[in-house]
Amino acid sequence: MPPRSSRSSRLAALSLSALFALAACGAPYEPKPIEMSPPETAPDLAQIPGTDIKMSVLFYNNRATIHDEFSGEHGLWRGHIVMVQLTVSSDEKNPTDILLDSAYVSVNHKYYPAISPKEVYDVAWPAANPWAPTKDAIYNASVAVFAVMTLGLGNLIWVLPSPFAQPAPDSTPFGLDLNYKALTNNITLQPGTFRSGFLFFHLPQSVDMTKLEGAQMVLHFLTKTPAVTPHVVTFNLPPAPARS
Repeated sequence: MPPRSSRSSRLAALSLSALFALAACGAPYEPKPIEMSPPETAPDLAQIPGTDIKMSVLFYNNRATIHDEFSGEHGLWRGHIVMVQLTVSSDEKNPTDILLDSAYVSVNHKYYPAISPKEVYDVAWPAANPWAPTKDAIYNASVAVFAVMTLGLGNLIWVLPSPFAQPAPDSTPFGLDLNYKALTNNITLQPGTFRSGFLFFHLPQSVDMTKLEGAQMVLHFLTKTPAVTPHVVTFNLPPAPARS
């Protein structure tokens, strides 16, 4: 029969292996290509006064349609994040530069500014991993036991990051996908072209995402050519249509 210390070390090692296996479970994240439609085909269309620039929005306030765009175990599936797909086109004769200064959603006389992809990730990750703190504590306790049973050898593992801690967004497919699909603040449009991307907003738990009567999105932006000119555009935000 092997010594008790040897058996204890094996048990501790098996415990760590099980925890690492648990961390590796789950279907891989699969990015979905963003679908872009010309603004003139959208039901909610605005033309910027004094320009040949058009904007349209597609509002996502349904968990199924949001998760359809950012699917997977670690995708965007709850946490009261709503999305707006903003499409901008230009029929100007010359290249056009647009600076999106601010965007916010107005609900029940409260205002919620657009948040960055990193902030979206910070909201979505704990919502999809509610047991992460508990797993983290078990992992740390297992490493401590392993360190004792192996006479300090476990200290080599102790310095490694926990597999259950929230990873950096840029180190995950989901975080990278959020960055790729977010609409940038600086937009350059060639004549006859358009750009499309997502704006994200975090609403409180008290707000019913499916009943946002009177909700609006307000955009403040600048057109930088031929002269810097401020603009404000307001969109009413109806429920997003179901996607097949």
